[in-house]
Amino acid sequence: MRIASLVVLGMLGLAAPAAAEVELKNDGFVTNAQVGFQAGFVSGEIGASRFLAPEAGRQLRSVQLLFGGQAGTQTVTVKVWDDTAGMDAPGAELFSGDFQLMGANDALQAVDLTGMSITVPEQFRVGIVFQHDGLPSIARDNDGTIAGAKNYIFASGGLGWYKSQTLGLSGDWVIRAFVSDGAVVPPDGAVVPDGGVNPDGAVVPDAGVGSSCNGNAECPLGQFCDNNACTFDCREDADCGGGTCNSLGQCVGGAAADGDGGGCCQTERGGGEVGVLIFGALFGFGVLRRRRK
Repeated sequence: MRIASLVVLGMLGLAAPAAAEVELKNDGFVTNAQVGFQAGFVSGEIGASRFLAPEAGRQLRSVQLLFGGQAGTQTVTVKVWDDTAGMDAPGAELFSGDFQLMGANDALQAVDLTGMSITVPEQFRVGIVFQHDGLPSIARDNDGTIAGAKNYIFASGGLGWYKSQTLGLSGDWVIRAFVSDGAVVPPDGAVVPDGGVNPDGAVVPDAGVGSSCNGNAECPLGQFCDNNACTFDCREDADCGGGTCNSLGQCVGGAAADGDGGGCCQTERGGGEVGVLIFGALFGFGVLRRRRK
């Protein structure tokens, strides 16, 4: 299991991104603004944000998030998915890694991903997978608005993905993505030769079609890991018979959107399993089971 350390960024995220990076965010959080730390997550559940990059082929350099509500250090899994299809459930997983977060109410934390060679499509999703119950947890802003199609929860118990607004939440997750200021994918989408260097200086992983792999991040640009081998299905949309060719060389499209469920989600410092709350809403239970702090 890979566990990386984090950088804590001063008073509530005033650290500026590097000049060669573009900040992507949905939240309206500003210094000294109030937030709500979501206490209802249990192990295996996910809070996630959808982002829209200026173009496909940018490299994901880092993720910043506000993680607190209680002191203590916890290990979480950061995941990145292709979100081109725009469904409730994301597409192909692009990255997964474990990181230790320290509960802090007054500082953003940065997950450094520069060495992971994560190339993202124009639309992608970043999720925080909890390996513990309750606080410390991710925060949502309190500016009175929410981007309904950009904030998600994966609920345990086989319930799957939901828009967080569907579960009664208001506020955007304070999760931010920083991408390179230029695409690292060649203009024609072609695979760069082994060991090649892209225009912005990023070295492409030394692998070719058929090379062994354990995940998409180990494959060259324009390929994905399938049965422990790097491969691709398409190079352009025309190869997909009406679908869309994503940055991994996979055909996407045609799948039905996941249905939305009802319910509400316990916020702030109260407890409550997200999966239990959804179950209660779906079956009309008047009393929801809550885990008290």
